[in-house]
Amino acid sequence: MKDVLALDAAALARHVGERDAAWLAERVRGVDEGEVADRDVAKSISRDETFDTDLHDDVLLEGELAELVGRAAADLRSDELSARTVTVRIRDTDFTTRQASRTVEQALSSDRALFAVARQLLAKLRRARRVPARLLGVALSNFTDPPAVQLALFEKASAPLETARDRELSRAVDAVRARFGRDAIAPGRKPRRQ
Repeated sequence: MKDVLALDAAALARHVGERDAAWLAERVRGVDEGEVADRDVAKSISRDETFDTDLHDDVLLEGELAELVGRAAADLRSDELSARTVTVRIRDTDFTTRQASRTVEQALSSDRALFAVARQLLAKLRRARRVPARLLGVALSNFTDPPAVQLALFEKASAPLETARDRELSRAVDAVRARFGRDAIAPGRKPRRQ
C-alpha cells in the first residue's frame, strides 16, 4: 500500500494501466463512492437437535419438534420477520437424511401456526419410513415483513393458519423467556395413554 501511495497518477498508470490506476489510487486512499450495503438478512433460520440416543417414539419427536420450532420462531420474531416456508429434516438411525417442506400462502410467525405446519411435515416423513431418528431439525425461510391482516368483505374467509392472538401470545412468551430464561415457559405435551 505504501508503494502505491508514493506513486503519482502517471507512474501508477505505467505500472497497472490508466483505468486500473485511477481505481487503485482511490482505494488505497479510502475513497469509494459505492453505496454501503445494509446488514445481510439471513435466507433461513434453522434449529437442529442431535439426540444422545435415537428416538422412535412419535410423541417424543413431536415434543422435540415443538421446542425447535419455538426457538426458531423466537429468532424470526426478534428479526421482525415472518416465514412462508417451513422445512422439517430428519436423520434416521442409518444416517439417511430426509426432509419435507411446505410453503403457505399466509406468512407465519407464531409458535402455534409454525408448529402446526411442521407437525404435518414430521408426520409425513414418519409415515414414509418408520425407523429411529438421530437428528431432527426445522428451518424457516421465504421471509416477509410481519403480516398485515386482510379482512374479507363479501365472502366468508377460511380460517387463517395464524391469528393476531397467536402472534400476541408468541410475543408475550418471548418477553417472559427474555426475562426469566429459555426454560421459563415450555410447550405443553399431551399425556401418554396407558
